[in-house]
Amino acid sequence: MSDSIRKIVAAVVTIGLAVVVVVGLVQGDRTDEDRARSIGSRVKCPVCQGVAIADSPSETARAMMDVVEERIADGWSDRQIIDYFSERYTDSIVIDPPFSGNTLLVWLLPILAVVAGFFMIFSRRKTPVPKTDEVKQ
Repeated sequence: MSDSIRKIVAAVVTIGLAVVVVVGLVQGDRTDEDRARSIGSRVKCPVCQGVAIADSPSETARAMMDVVEERIADGWSDRQIIDYFSERYTDSIVIDPPFSGNTLLVWLLPILAVVAGFFMIFSRRKTPVPKTDEVKQ
């Protein structure tokens, strides 16, 4: 495949993906059901390990989803509903913990790992590699 065809295909794919994103954004506001599902996917089920209440089949998770739906109907914000569960079950109930003192290491460790990885890559690139002709002599 020539470079010009490859560039055209890449441009068509990029434009297609951009259209999908724009259509998704333009389609409208989220419904209450969408909000409940979104919030439910951010709260862990206290009975099931590692499963969000939106995905858990347990009765406890269903009851918590009912609470989410009630709070949405009452006009609570997403943050208020998440805080409601955090107050009752601690911050460990939230799948993505808040960026604060206790969870700071959880958020910073991946960034430090990426920085260390780039450092290792660039430090290896500076080391001159002897040419095979020089090694034979």
